[in-house]
Amino acid sequence: MLNIPSQLTELDEPIKVGVIGAGLFGRRLVDQVERAPGMQTVAIADLELDKAGDAFNGANVDNVKQVDGPNTLKSTIADGMRAIVDDGVVLAESDVDVVVEATGIPEVGARHAYTAIMNETHVVMVTVEADTVVGPTLAKLADRAGVTYSMAYGDQPALIAELYDWAQTVGLDVVAAGKGNPFIDEYRYGTPDDVFERWGFDEKFVKENQLNPYMYNSFLDGTKVAVEMCAVANATGMKPDVAGMHLPAAELEEIPEYMRPKEDGGLLENSGVVDTISSLHPDGSEVENDIEFGVWIVTTTPNEGVQEYLNQYGGSGMYVASAGKYQLFYRPFHLPGTETSVSVANAALRNEPTGVPKQREAEVVGAAKRGLSAGEELDGGGGYTVYGLIEDAETATLANHVPLELLDGATLISDVEKDEIVTVQDVQLDQESFLYRLRMLQESDEALRT
Repeated sequence: MLNIPSQLTELDEPIKVGVIGAGLFGRRLVDQVERAPGMQTVAIADLELDKAGDAFNGANVDNVKQVDGPNTLKSTIADGMRAIVDDGVVLAESDVDVVVEATGIPEVGARHAYTAIMNETHVVMVTVEADTVVGPTLAKLADRAGVTYSMAYGDQPALIAELYDWAQTVGLDVVAAGKGNPFIDEYRYGTPDDVFERWGFDEKFVKENQLNPYMYNSFLDGTKVAVEMCAVANATGMKPDVAGMHLPAAELEEIPEYMRPKEDGGLLENSGVVDTISSLHPDGSEVENDIEFGVWIVTTTPNEGVQEYLNQYGGSGMYVASAGKYQLFYRPFHLPGTETSVSVANAALRNEPTGVPKQREAEVVGAAKRGLSAGEELDGGGGYTVYGLIEDAETATLANHVPLELLDGATLISDVEKDEIVTVQDVQLDQESFLYRLRMLQESDEALRT
């Protein structure tokens, strides 16, 4: 991030940004891109054109034109106007510099990212759900095309990857890395029907922000934490310590107590793992001094002098355990959308990502929320039928577990018991979907390399 503002102000022309998806994330991104130096949102794509127009209006942009195809989009941008279009593929094929994919829908998100990369356009991928299934392949394709495929700064996976890189750069070993999230076991079985009541949102707030009940249910039922920590694992090489992670409830100062090896009094069987800290106790009461909206890493060093030095600073915004052997570093907040212009600038100026999936280290699989019967159609994460669970990628492969995002719309061909993980033998997948075909390409590529 250092030196970026000066580079932006020195540009002869602003970076042309195209945003696909005008939900809450997309709107906040457009707000900030229009205020940042050297960047300009030239096009927004959304199936609901009114939402795309509202995103421009909210950022006080008024020279907006509705377009219906690639030629009119290109001429509109060339004329210095802003464009709204209902087709994300058209935007991905246009002459913008950076595409930000923020639909939150894995199937279309993967297609948009692939299309932009084939058009030799940088991609900032907000739709982490697609990233967990085909991110390594999209990153490889981008590298071959000479462009960047990047996690979205401001989302927790990119911020965790930044902390991880920082620790490595200063010579600390990362024992564990993760985020905060409100979670208790019973939430795994929750449905979209009452999700906003559980969040404490009133009806007016939900309508004004057009909140998606499936997405917000995925934040509580464990799916989103599995998805985001899978993305972190694939970007850093870390793995989940256990299937589903430990997910302990903890105050800030307790995190290094839990996230250290068992031989030192912690929970971990291994070092170099991803996990999540809950901001709720098992009885549903709130943890004091929590890290619900933040990210963290626990580090260690074999150097006793450094341990002593860091121990001296413990309790003043940095917490330590085992007399300085383990240290907690954290960021107490994340601002989705609002901070993502950092990714845009890094991609356009430096052709560098703010986090990128390098290889498949973990997988998000689907476990049944209730007993499911053959013939039922599954509805994916945050829905009524399955919740997401993170596990080691090798374990998932050997057990024939299906990537969660491929289950949306799939039909069961055998019964699945509550909490049982759905396998390839249990389900008929849509083999014509773009996400499925791209995943098969990734799996064949992995087979060739092994």
